[in-house]
Amino acid sequence: MHLILITGMPSVGKTTIVRNLSLELQKRSIKYNGFYTEELRDSKGKRSGFDIVTFDGKRATLSRLSETMKNTTTRNQVGKYAVNVPEFEAVALPAIETHACNLLLLDEIGKMELKSKAFEERLTQITSSVSRGELFLVATIPLKVTFTVIERLKKAKHALFHVTVSNRDQIFRNIHETTLRIIDKKYD
Repeated sequence: MHLILITGMPSVGKTTIVRNLSLELQKRSIKYNGFYTEELRDSKGKRSGFDIVTFDGKRATLSRLSETMKNTTTRNQVGKYAVNVPEFEAVALPAIETHACNLLLLDEIGKMELKSKAFEERLTQITSSVSRGELFLVATIPLKVTFTVIERLKKAKHALFHVTVSNRDQIFRNIHETTLRIIDKKYD
């Protein structure tokens, strides 16, 4: 198995699991690439958008409330958010390069991220590498939304973890142990 998929409702802790896994991998000096999404809130505590943040500290706008974004097209809309595809691609595509590592952490592969055709094409290549056992991928995916690239990932041999508020700590421990076991087996 070279694939761990994490799913669950919004705000249950999927991103936290990926970020905590990143910290554990850093402690072991394991090389990996990837990114996570960070929710942004306005001064009143209402969600105003999302940023993409790479594990080496680069940041870009993923989306903002539509009324705050100029020059966006309706094809780059997801609900009330406008997706900034050029900024996303400028940060996300280099963050998922695998020439220097065999492990990717991606939070998330969802509607906003898949507005980028270049990102979707790169995920198709990643899926092939995962299926051949050349790459290990840990990714969060939407609970109910399906996309061709996600369905391809699900066809690869994988572990699927459904996160809830009540099981998220145990799920993190399971994912952490599984990841380390796979990495130790692959690199011993």
